[in-house]
Amino acid sequence: MATGHIYGYLSPNSFMDILIRQKQFGQMTLERIILAIYLLACMFIGLIVSKRALVSDDDYWVGGRRIGISMNALAIMAALASGGSIIGVMGLAYSNGIPFALALFSGAVIGFPLASILVANPLRNFGKYTITDFLAFRFPHPIIRIGVPVIILFSFTIYIIAQLKAAGITAESLLGFPYHQGVILFTVVFIIYVSFGGMLAVTWTDMFQGALMIIIVLGTAFYLTLNNDLTVAPLIEATDRSSDLGLLKQQSITSYIGSFVIWAAAISVVPHIVMRVYSSKDSYSAKLSLNVAILLYSVMILSSLLIIVPMGKILFPGLDDADMVFLRVIESSFPPIVRGLAVAAVIAAVMSTTDALLLACSSAVAHDLIGYFLPNLEERVKSRIRVYSTWFVGLLAMAFAFNPPALITIFYSSAIGILCAGLFVPTIAGIWWKQANTTAGICAFLFGITTYIIIQFLPGAPPLSAILIALPASVAGLILGNQFGGRVSDSIIESMSKLHV
Repeated sequence: MATGHIYGYLSPNSFMDILIRQKQFGQMTLERIILAIYLLACMFIGLIVSKRALVSDDDYWVGGRRIGISMNALAIMAALASGGSIIGVMGLAYSNGIPFALALFSGAVIGFPLASILVANPLRNFGKYTITDFLAFRFPHPIIRIGVPVIILFSFTIYIIAQLKAAGITAESLLGFPYHQGVILFTVVFIIYVSFGGMLAVTWTDMFQGALMIIIVLGTAFYLTLNNDLTVAPLIEATDRSSDLGLLKQQSITSYIGSFVIWAAAISVVPHIVMRVYSSKDSYSAKLSLNVAILLYSVMILSSLLIIVPMGKILFPGLDDADMVFLRVIESSFPPIVRGLAVAAVIAAVMSTTDALLLACSSAVAHDLIGYFLPNLEERVKSRIRVYSTWFVGLLAMAFAFNPPALITIFYSSAIGILCAGLFVPTIAGIWWKQANTTAGICAFLFGITTYIIIQFLPGAPPLSAILIALPASVAGLILGNQFGGRVSDSIIESMSKLHV
């Protein structure tokens, strides 16, 4: 896809012109009307809560720490169930086989209860805003204070690009929009409500988006189960016609294990989930929200992989772009009103993750970096910086999304692997090993990231396998660094003890 010029895709009036210009797109369809209502509702929520969200850091970054279990569980599920989960995981299963997609998905299933045990209680009791806040407190050094948000920005920008691809191909396939215009439209919408509404807007929109995703995916799976001409289950028929769908193929065993490990480790440290932990009313709510979220996520993903993907393989056996399988099934199976809701569900999946990612990136810029170098800014100035940083990151990701990679899930999982390699060991050691000193934390961070990047770019390295070397390297760095660093201060040890209450 050619990049073109951004200016050429924006009308002189507003981005909503993209929805209504008859000359370019023809008559507005029912699908577009449903989508327009949905997008306007998201922006309306952002503007409504902005009066409260822009008042303080607590309200903007963590929703005032007042988010209840049911709302947070739906929001966490929605944040994880990205465009990659609806579009990407189905595409991954279609092209690389269901076992590979299940390996990745099962890592997240383990990751949520693991996070509820290892990090939910201590981090919620810590009571700050970001994962950087904790690591910089536990291992006080500029390498951690600056390095962690830089890695977050790099990894999450890649993650956002993958989500925008899902939005763009959805707009192109089901709405008839040119890819670039779809990307621009959705980017501007989520930037508006995130930049002004912060965590409050993200939470409210994610709650509704999560519910919509569950309804559409489960509804599609239920419909396909009842309305087909098959004499056996779709999974059996699909694997009979194309045995590759059910085989371990193409990837080495290290890729399967690597994809599992990345997502098992990721949930404990990825910033947009950690910020959800901080936003909970208390540590009990944080732990329970994580476990309820994975139940909802599991039902949705299993329905996708065991019913929708097999039907997609039967109906469309030779797709050039595997990420299109869900959209093709929707397009061929449902009337316009359902297609409109399905479009909204896919966009909800994209936006519910992207808004959380964007908020995490904004916090990395405004709170972690600028807040570190300029700690005494007035609240009015900090509010502007929060808004500006959100627009900067969102527009940067949009520009890169004009030429996206082929498989969404592999792309963003590799980016998440960098975060896991650098943050998992220092975070867990920082919480549970009182004697882990600052040098140990720095070495664990640097050893993990450096090893991951080197292995990832080795010629012939299996996809997603670098984490299997990077995590042990991070542990080695932790142990080695602890031999040379100074003693942990009594104040830090005392503070850490209080987090486990």
